[in-house]
Amino acid sequence: MEKRIKKSRPLRSFLLRYLLCTAVACAIACLVWVTILMGIISSGFVLPAYSGSDATLQAMEKLSTMSADHFDAEALPALCRWVLLDGSVSPGESAMRHHVLATNLSEDELAQALVLGSPVLYKKFYRDVPLIDGTLCRLQYDFTTPYADPALRGILPDFQISMLVILALLLLLIILVMTRRAAAQLQAKTALLTQVCRTLAARDLTAPMPGPTHIKEFDSALQTMDTLRGELSSSLKSQWALEQQRTERMAALTHDLKTPLTIIHGNAELLAEEELSVTERPSVEAILRAAHRADQYLTALRETNRAQLFPAAMENIDLADFCAVVCATGQALCAPRNLQFVSDFSPGSTMFRGRKQDLTRAMENLLVNATRFTPQGQKVFFQCHTDAVGITFFVRNEGSAFPPGVLQSGGQMLSTGNAARNDGHQGLGLYFARTVAESHGGRLVLTNTKEGACASVWLPLISA
Repeated sequence: MEKRIKKSRPLRSFLLRYLLCTAVACAIACLVWVTILMGIISSGFVLPAYSGSDATLQAMEKLSTMSADHFDAEALPALCRWVLLDGSVSPGESAMRHHVLATNLSEDELAQALVLGSPVLYKKFYRDVPLIDGTLCRLQYDFTTPYADPALRGILPDFQISMLVILALLLLLIILVMTRRAAAQLQAKTALLTQVCRTLAARDLTAPMPGPTHIKEFDSALQTMDTLRGELSSSLKSQWALEQQRTERMAALTHDLKTPLTIIHGNAELLAEEELSVTERPSVEAILRAAHRADQYLTALRETNRAQLFPAAMENIDLADFCAVVCATGQALCAPRNLQFVSDFSPGSTMFRGRKQDLTRAMENLLVNATRFTPQGQKVFFQCHTDAVGITFFVRNEGSAFPPGVLQSGGQMLSTGNAARNDGHQGLGLYFARTVAESHGGRLVLTNTKEGACASVWLPLISA
């Protein structure tokens, strides 16, 4: 990667190259435009730009022998534009409409000639020629390329303006094409950065890094991401090793505790069958309750460890059937506690791949948590929403919200949000749901609403 950066060029060089290439392309376009213009002039279709000035000089020689009474307009060159003014107008002065004796100018050209003005696009020039009787002939000309055929001058648009518009459009097109090309190159290079970011976000630390972008700043970012990937891979491997070791130890512990717990539970049941005194029976019943609670706890631990050490096989799951099973479980849990169960889902014919047994158990754990903390007569909700990328399951209730401790560390093993609680609930339900969601590439999110608590499980939609 270091060699890539050394061989790469800075981003400013890329932008400078874009500007230079655009400037060269525009210069070539201008050269081609001038060549075409010269070719059109050489063909005789239009006249050179100095033709108006030459026509004015020729007209001045002939006007020196004319008077207003003997003014011969046909003797003047065809390109000559003129206005004949009475003797009250001096050379170089503005004139009024009543000073005009005769003209071959259009209304706009005449209005400009009287005040010696010019249009916006290009400048007009004037020469005032006094006639022998004191009247004044004002000649108007400009440096443009008129059509050689007089009939075309009043039909076709101004040739010079048309050519300038064509040149402007050509230059604009070149700039747009060059900009789009440079933008496409930058997008292709930034797409490599986006690809690496998405790979890291998906925790795919084995995918090969893309090739160099040949831009120093981008390659430096890729190098940083590659370093980050290596450090993240090392960190995750250590974390996964510790997690695996902890899970294996927990599995061994639950297995070792199962035998003595069975002995305690069995002997307590035998004692309960004997005739006990009034003071002895409460103690035996307390042992039975504690043994039953410990057995439930160990069962939950074994189920959680099984899902981590020996995950079920992936299978094709019909989302509608899965939601129906979850709803049946929710109704069964709500009925004994006099709770209302409300479902909202329309999965259609969606199929996805997952571990059905683990997902069913995870949803059951969330429903158990919801019903446990919902007051009688209130509602428990189950919803399922799908989109193009994933499936989201929502389980929420009316009643108690999650304590702050659960929101901060919910989904972690043995996290209950209340260290003083003594109801046999050890937070394993949320931990199991989080473990199952993450094993599918998803996540568990805990939030509080105005009505109560909400647990959502998002799973990526992996087509069956």
